[in-house]
Amino acid sequence: MEFQILGPVRALHGGVELRLGGPRHRRLLAVLVLRAGHVVPVSRLIEALWGGTPPRSASAMVHVRMSELRAALREGRPELLTRDGGYLLRVDPDRVDAQRFERLVASGVAALGHGAAARARADLLAALGLWRG
Repeated sequence: MEFQILGPVRALHGGVELRLGGPRHRRLLAVLVLRAGHVVPVSRLIEALWGGTPPRSASAMVHVRMSELRAALREGRPELLTRDGGYLLRVDPDRVDAQRFERLVASGVAALGHGAAARARADLLAALGLWRG
């Protein structure tokens, strides 16, 4: 399963885009992908969805949206776990476009610092190529 957040939020399984649901599902997934490997507290997810004015039922609504998101992602079998008052997404960093972007930029900068302009150009162009939209 691959996650793309450099542009419209998408999840792909076998190269096929999964139907994630509406904007709130995508926003939840984006927060989880950005914090992959770490527990994201429900309070942070509420803030991501409603800012400073959440409805009274915000916590329950997050749990419902997460259940729906799990169902949408089921085919790709991601590790989307409930943990300590929050949620945890375990994903290989190579499966997240933003993490690949950061590695390619760091590699390009390092290559440039070592005088390897061609390598730097290739890495930085590959990093830019990950952006969509």
